[in-house]
Amino acid sequence: MLELLFGTTNPGKLRELRRLVSGLDVRVVSAEDLERSLPEVVEDGCTFHENAAKKASAYARFSGLHALADDSGLSVDALGGLPGVHSARWSDLDGLASPACAVPQAVARELGTELSPSSRDEANNDKLLAALAGVPEAQRGARYVAVLALARPDGTIAAQVEGICTGRIGHVRRGSRGFGYDPLFFPDEGAGPSAIPGDRRAAAPIVERTMAELESSEKDAISHRGAAFRALRPMLEKLAFDKSGR
Repeated sequence: MLELLFGTTNPGKLRELRRLVSGLDVRVVSAEDLERSLPEVVEDGCTFHENAAKKASAYARFSGLHALADDSGLSVDALGGLPGVHSARWSDLDGLASPACAVPQAVARELGTELSPSSRDEANNDKLLAALAGVPEAQRGARYVAVLALARPDGTIAAQVEGICTGRIGHVRRGSRGFGYDPLFFPDEGAGPSAIPGDRRAAAPIVERTMAELESSEKDAISHRGAAFRALRPMLEKLAFDKSGR
């Protein structure tokens, strides 16, 4: 069995990955399973790709395992691509930070006092709603982007993949599932199935529901992270096969 460290402390992301590796001979390991804290990695890259690779490499060398790290976020058209690489801690930054490389002051600020995940999500969503106040429906387009980087135990990068989910930002929070900006993000029509095969309940078209209103299997089918994982799955399948010696 392939033991794969997923370098995140976000329980929502861990749940997603564990669902998505179902059927593979892969055990997703968390920092909690290792009973050690992950090394702190300053996410000062200009892109999701740079940050994901930097984290995966550090976590692999730290654990001696294959390691997976993601960098993901929300890019809003009306905000010039913000919050972008600052999505997770956008509420910590003053004003509308540049979507390019984080300046040193921003990095220091992002490593400040930790909020709980739920409190940070609320603060981020508050800031997004305020930034888009008065912006008409036609200009509220956005996309979720996820980059997954897979590192070998020696820290070298084995693969990087990207997934995108396009949609728009709503005016009020809807739904209690998911995390991050999910209660405000409406995926585009046609992004995925409107109902789960075999589900007898009447399901509204996905375009009429936020990510936070979708069932887990619906979200996996259309999410940015789900798309990235599906691109990475053949690599994990091969690694698991090689590990088993079959």
